[in-house]
This record gives sequence, structure tokens and C-alpha cells, in this order.
Amino acid sequence: MSEQLENLFTYTKLKLLKNLNDTTQPFVESHMPIPTDDDYTIGYIDRSFIQKTNDINSHIQEINPDNTIEVTDNFYYTHVTLKWRLTGTPQDIMDSNSKTIQYASTTIPNIAYYLSNTLQFAKV
Repeated sequence: MSEQLENLFTYTKLKLLKNLNDTTQPFVESHMPIPTDDDYTIGYIDRSFIQKTNDINSHIQEINPDNTIEVTDNFYYTHVTLKWRLTGTPQDIMDSNSKTIQYASTTIPNIAYYLSNTLQFAKV
């Protein structure tokens, strides 16, 4: 499905709602990951982000990847989960996380502004 068609479909779903502020919109708590020793052994962590579907300039929020079920089937939010590299050489980490950000930006276009530090949580 083309991006324009997807956007039109999403817009139509949202427009059909009687009230965008109704109680079906879930409360989503922000989350800042804290990598564990096991995460550093694995070399990456999962990070999940959401943004309001009807406004690509709205606030991007990081959420707990374990709690994404609340938003993945909810049309109020656009959601993306990515693998964030933690270990390696600084250049390898930056390259890997930059590619991950590029991939995530196909879903949440302005996520690069949120994830400007590609060495965040890195252990080199």
C-alpha cells in the first residue's frame, strides 16, 4: 500500500471518530531504558517510540517495549520498535544506530531529532 494511501486511510479513520478526546485513547507512560549487563552482553536493546498518528510534528515519546500492545493496535498512535546497538567500536555503533534511525524514520519521520546521539548508552 502506498504511503499516500495509508495516510488517507488513517486520516479517514480518525475523521470518522466523533471525539478524538474520548476515553478510548490509552494513557501511555514515557520510558527511558536503562541497559543491563545482559543487554551489553547481547550488544543491543529494543527501543519503542510512538507519535500521534494525525500530526507528524507532534511529540515523539519513548515507551517500554514490553508495553507496546496498548498502542500497536490503536490508531491514535504510530509506533516503531528498533534495535539500538550498545557495543562495538564507536564508529560501528554510530553507523549501526544511524541506519536504524533511517529505517525508523520511514514510520516516524522526525525521529532523528529525538535520537540525535547515536552513541547513547554505548559501551566501547
